[in-house]
Amino acid sequence: LAALNWGCEQSNLQPQDYFMQKTIELYEMIVVRHGLMVVGFSYGGKTCSYRVLADALGKLCELGQNEENKVRVYTMNPKSITMGQLYGQFDPVSHEWTDGILAIQFRTAASDQSTDRKWVMFDGPVDAVWIENMNT
Repeated sequence: LAALNWGCEQSNLQPQDYFMQKTIELYEMIVVRHGLMVVGFSYGGKTCSYRVLADALGKLCELGQNEENKVRVYTMNPKSITMGQLYGQFDPVSHEWTDGILAIQFRTAASDQSTDRKWVMFDGPVDAVWIENMNT
């Protein structure tokens, strides 16, 4: 909890009980899952929650506590670009494949040999089209 309080202080946030509880729940889900989705109301603190958690885990790593690792976050807003830019696309004229931002970010995270946690994040409004494309 001290690391979360420190993370809130660094982000100029007040450590409200509800926010802290949801951030702890997010950590607990990250420990047992490879992928997850954080949903909630607009301006509900979802982005701040994962940022504070990343800062807190980094602080614990610096202090050598809980055997935690620093976090590298690769964030993108999937609604700000086209599906081809996000996932990649085939050019029918040149017959060349161009990787999308997600593939590039994922490759960067996967090739990083450090012990840091790598979080590839879609931070933006949920859209049925990009969710369905991700499932495929």
